[in-house]
Amino acid sequence: MTLFTHFEELQDPRIDRTKHYELQSLIFLTISAVVADCEHYTEIADFGDERLSWLQSHGHFLDGRTPSHDILGNLFRRMDPIAFRTCFMQWTSAVCGSTDGALVSIDGKTLRRSHDHRNGKKAIHVISAWSSSNQVVLAQMKVDDKSNEITAIPELLALLDLKGAAVSIDAMGCQTEIAEGILDRGGEYLLGAKGNQSELMEEVEMCFVHNAPSSVDEQWDKGHGRIESRTCAVIDSPDLQDRFPRWAGLKSLVRIVSTREEVTTGKRSEEIRFYISSLQADAARFNSLVRQHWGVENQVHWVLDVTFDEDGSCIRKDHGSQNMAAIRRIALTICRTFTGDKKSTSRRRKSAARSDAQLDALLGFKTR
Repeated sequence: MTLFTHFEELQDPRIDRTKHYELQSLIFLTISAVVADCEHYTEIADFGDERLSWLQSHGHFLDGRTPSHDILGNLFRRMDPIAFRTCFMQWTSAVCGSTDGALVSIDGKTLRRSHDHRNGKKAIHVISAWSSSNQVVLAQMKVDDKSNEITAIPELLALLDLKGAAVSIDAMGCQTEIAEGILDRGGEYLLGAKGNQSELMEEVEMCFVHNAPSSVDEQWDKGHGRIESRTCAVIDSPDLQDRFPRWAGLKSLVRIVSTREEVTTGKRSEEIRFYISSLQADAARFNSLVRQHWGVENQVHWVLDVTFDEDGSCIRKDHGSQNMAAIRRIALTICRTFTGDKKSTSRRRKSAARSDAQLDALLGFKTR
């Protein structure tokens, strides 16, 4: 079963007299083009013209006509984003399998140029669930214009199978209802405590002042002209639930002290972060989980901006920005999970732009 099989039940939003191209052909073209280093509707339309013979080899556009950028734009601005997201998640579930024992990181990202000031539309904000062990974006959800991440995160979590998974969220998601929701769905939580929960953070900090940690772990990294260390300390006293009764299932308090030293200048900086968790694990495990959590920033958001130019995309009408954001995450997952070479995501996309065989390989087709 290929990726495109999961989109076969997608409802076509077009009226019959405008259906000059099969919906599945347009979906196939768009995803393939974005994998092959295209970023905008005009580039996708050009890809259709230039790679027509390759598209026809897969059974699409057999009459020799390919869609214009306007046809593509009109389709994705009208496509139901919830239905499109459902197809996306069916595919990621097949790719990823069970999340049992894995870390699922939740984080948000604003698509900065998706605003439309003329029509009073703000830039959309998308929250994503990332499985670091599988290198897969499991799901995404647009935050409602009149809401924020606090209300959107429970809706995203409700879409996921969290049995046996550890779910990490930064301070925005440090809410009792979110913690309870993760536990109800069979997962364990690891939540950052910051200024939005100042009383909680102060209590956690005082626990480390007055109690010796049950375990400590230190990790070092050297590269990019700096030396970094992360010292993790954990308190897993059995009376934590009594001391923090509002937090269901709380078993561990975590403190991470991060230091960074510039090799050339000797300049040194330090940051202290606190977390609460329903997991009972040693400091080495928590040190690894916290580091993995930032993979959603480094391996998803940064790559989407730098490699896919997401922040530079001016697609903004109706549902277009949301649906194209999902397609970028599909393309990112395709490139991330490919094991046929050791190239970076950027190099894989550029190779697919030049080579039919490379594009076939990335998409899971047998190369000819």
